[in-house]
Amino acid sequence: MAASRLEKNFLRLLVTCEAMAAEKRSDKDWRLEKFVGALQEMLIELKKHISKPAPELLNEYTRKVEFMKGLLEAEKLPNPAEKALANQFLAPGRTPTTGKERTSATKTVHLKTQARYTGEMRSELLSLPSATSSGIGTLAH
Repeated sequence: MAASRLEKNFLRLLVTCEAMAAEKRSDKDWRLEKFVGALQEMLIELKKHISKPAPELLNEYTRKVEFMKGLLEAEKLPNPAEKALANQFLAPGRTPTTGKERTSATKTVHLKTQARYTGEMRSELLSLPSATSSGIGTLAH
């Protein structure tokens, strides 16, 4: 069955969100959060649409949107240990979003964020310059 315009737009936005999530963003970058909100709304519309995709495909779309939502919630946690723990409980999508990908983009995002949070925990534990420049890890005696 041919994909509807709504599904094509959903997939385009999903690919954009996956690419944005793979990059390290600044705290003031609000776009990903808004885009994920739009993905949620589009997914609800897709489920109600007359020519909706197959149930397996809808489940995969739901899994990817929930992953993106969980990723944003994990980023808001206060310390790297909590972020890393929350990241472990996220379930990335199983299939590639586009035909050009070998592995799922959400799986790649999951691995990159896991590595980023592990690096943050390491620098916090070892009091490396990135942590001490913000005042973390220094003792005022």
